[in-house]
Amino acid sequence: MDAMYQNSFEKPYANFCAIIQGSGTGKSRLVDKVADSVFMIPMVLRPTGDRSGFPQGDMADGQPLVRFFCTKTTKETLELRVQRRYLLFLLKIIAFVDNWINLWKRSGLGIERVAADWKEYLGTPLSPERLKMYTTAIDPSPLRGFEDISDERVEFDHLRNRVKIFIDSVSKKIEPAQTDIQPVIVFYFDEAHHLSKTMVSAEPHRTAYQCLCKAFTYMMNAPVFALFLSTYSRLSETISSSRNFWSSRPMSSHSEGSDDNMNAPFVELPFDAWKEPSLVIEGTHSAQEICSLKFMARFGRPLFWTVMENTPSIDQEEVVQYAMSKLELRLEATSRDIFCKFPLQKLIPPLSVRVDLSFESNRDEAVFLEGLLVASSMRTVYSVPKHQQYFRGGYPSEPFVAEAAARAIFTWCHAKGLGRTGSTLPPAEQIEMIIAAYKTNIPSAISQWLELGLIDQGTREELVVRMLCTLAHDIAILKNPDHEHVNAVLSGVSGDVSFSQMIRVEDFLRALISEKYIGDVLDAQPSNLRGEMLRDAFKDGYVHFTQFVKAGDKSTITDEAIYLLFLRAAAIQGYGNMASTDFVIPVWIPTNNSQYPDRWSMSAIFIQIKDRVDKQFILIDAQETFQFFTRPQTQNGRKLSYITIVMQLEILAAEQKKAPQPEVKQASTVGRTKRKGQQAQQKKNQVQVSIPANPTAKRQTRETTKQAQMPVHTSPVCDTVQRIPPPTPTDVKVISHELPQITRSQALHIHPRYEIAIKGCSSRVYNVIGDEDKSHYSDILAHKDMLAEHPRSEDRVEAVRRMKPYWVAPSSYHWAKMNKESRLSAEVVIANNNNHNNDDNEYYENTNEEAEEDMVVVNQYSDREDTGTEDTDAEDVS
Repeated sequence: MDAMYQNSFEKPYANFCAIIQGSGTGKSRLVDKVADSVFMIPMVLRPTGDRSGFPQGDMADGQPLVRFFCTKTTKETLELRVQRRYLLFLLKIIAFVDNWINLWKRSGLGIERVAADWKEYLGTPLSPERLKMYTTAIDPSPLRGFEDISDERVEFDHLRNRVKIFIDSVSKKIEPAQTDIQPVIVFYFDEAHHLSKTMVSAEPHRTAYQCLCKAFTYMMNAPVFALFLSTYSRLSETISSSRNFWSSRPMSSHSEGSDDNMNAPFVELPFDAWKEPSLVIEGTHSAQEICSLKFMARFGRPLFWTVMENTPSIDQEEVVQYAMSKLELRLEATSRDIFCKFPLQKLIPPLSVRVDLSFESNRDEAVFLEGLLVASSMRTVYSVPKHQQYFRGGYPSEPFVAEAAARAIFTWCHAKGLGRTGSTLPPAEQIEMIIAAYKTNIPSAISQWLELGLIDQGTREELVVRMLCTLAHDIAILKNPDHEHVNAVLSGVSGDVSFSQMIRVEDFLRALISEKYIGDVLDAQPSNLRGEMLRDAFKDGYVHFTQFVKAGDKSTITDEAIYLLFLRAAAIQGYGNMASTDFVIPVWIPTNNSQYPDRWSMSAIFIQIKDRVDKQFILIDAQETFQFFTRPQTQNGRKLSYITIVMQLEILAAEQKKAPQPEVKQASTVGRTKRKGQQAQQKKNQVQVSIPANPTAKRQTRETTKQAQMPVHTSPVCDTVQRIPPPTPTDVKVISHELPQITRSQALHIHPRYEIAIKGCSSRVYNVIGDEDKSHYSDILAHKDMLAEHPRSEDRVEAVRRMKPYWVAPSSYHWAKMNKESRLSAEVVIANNNNHNNDDNEYYENTNEEAEEDMVVVNQYSDREDTGTEDTDAEDVS
């Protein structure tokens, strides 16, 4: 504030700033603490009927103070008249302050306590002193020295100079050694968004907020600053901009332009501020405590833990219900809100929390929606650019809010799934109906929001993975076989079901992967050394996540960070240039039967997303790439295992599907016949599990894969890489590499790695996708080009392509005639070529045959036997 004040001299519209942040983040508490050392004049503009927040609204002469500012406009109301009316109100408050200081000085108290004593004198809203001050201020009678303030003939500069002289005379009593470093008097308006809801002038149309901001321009160069506190972040209305605010300004001719003077809203409020300096201490929190509501409430905004601490008698479930009520999208009775209809809008806030929805910043409806989420649904504002046309926001790591969001989704899906008649069915069928509502409505909602251009389209694949994992998490909880838990689910009471409980790794995988393939996944063995099956390695392992947080750098992918995020029930998604992995789900594997997690008991599930065009599989090596494990960690004498999953979502780009593709005439088809024969063989055995066996079995494996060998990038931990023939679409591949030659002492340093590759996005491979719901995922994953929203038919789109917004065959080349056969024309002829690995050949085959011949490339280790070679190393790595 001091820095903004120092830069405000001789600059109109620079002596005020908005503080914008979501509910419960401590805006009111912040300015209340500042009032201990800075002379503050508080105004709470909450209407009397609003009981949704704290503190209560101020009153003046028996009516809410906000009513004084929001008097309805008449046809005769001029903007200048409203500005001067507000200015008179502010000056009368300063006159009230002057009278109080004169009385206070007679008491002989030290000047250093003037701000704190003033705060104590005023008290809280509705106190007699505040009521007296504001009742006096709204009195329309003239103030001595400003009797002509309503006279439109009084010029701005003349009135401004008189205002400065008056305020200086008062401020010197508060701060005798006044400098230009900081303001002496600070006005703050809590719940300021109410000011922007009412038009108070007709010529031109201006809101109360706009006119009040202009009133403060008369105080330029005076030691005064103003703060506007709000959750309301519709920037085009709340933040003053050149498009809707500063025209017709009554400034002197030498005043600088206003747009560059405005202060961007202040958003940096305390986060993770608990009653103790450290929120957690490693190794001291049990699994049961970590899943408790009281533990989760300490993270993030201070609202929920302070409610629990200050009202010990309150039921914690009531606080969750309170949080759920703050995750509702509230449209208001404004002209824009009335006509704003979002499909399945009750799911927008909770799904934004759970799957981290990002909104388009270049679409007015999306900016408007994100502002609504800040105003009514606890979304956090991270940053507002200087131009103030949009903001960057999201839902940070707050497990308590995520639990409330999960329960809100469950409540909605329970009502949607069972309807009016579902409760008469057997319990098992009822649960399946609720789960079906999850599977259908969540992807359908996101698909519709994408179609409307509300959600950022640049991260569709990541969005789908977050959705799949979140569905698997919640469905695993709903399918908990515990009898009492089943009754809780069927009751439909959200408080009966906790979504922050820990889930066994096997249960999570069973919920994620289809029944057809889950057995093969659970039976998989490590890919980098001999070991037990996945189901045995993770029989005591648990996942614990209710939302996703972004990793800003490589340090987040370590067992230390994973442990701390596990405490917050958070999984990681890559942000920026994160190599080798896109998601990390923390896994806790208790060591020595301890119920107190720490970094030494942490592992993870690493997930990587692959595009269909990029065939090269990238090995996820947590030890080499991230140095994930602080040291070789053991569980009962064994190294902790980890899982890697590659998801090949397998959706063609929309432009590839729609744009006419060249017809390929192949003069020689020997290679294709051979390749299709391999595919046919592969279809007979769609799940490949290569489990180390005897040398004879290895020789058989070598013979069956010999024909499919193709050169690809070789992993540094193996000598030979083989390419397996492409399987059919929507295939699950369990990758268990043949063993490299390693010594026993080397094996002591290696953590077993289980590799799973999933190709496709349908109910064949994912248990969380319904049989009829694949189209929703296809719509989400379809990468639409710039012509996807063209309003006319395909032949008209072809005409647009001929205008060459981008270059694509054959549309962009119709104007040329080539002397020889060309791959750019409508008909393409490729000459005989025995090299069937030709890149052009593969390109045309892939684009024409679409998903029918998608390639799956798997790195497979050399088939040499692991002889367990003896060596002389005898180091103890335990």
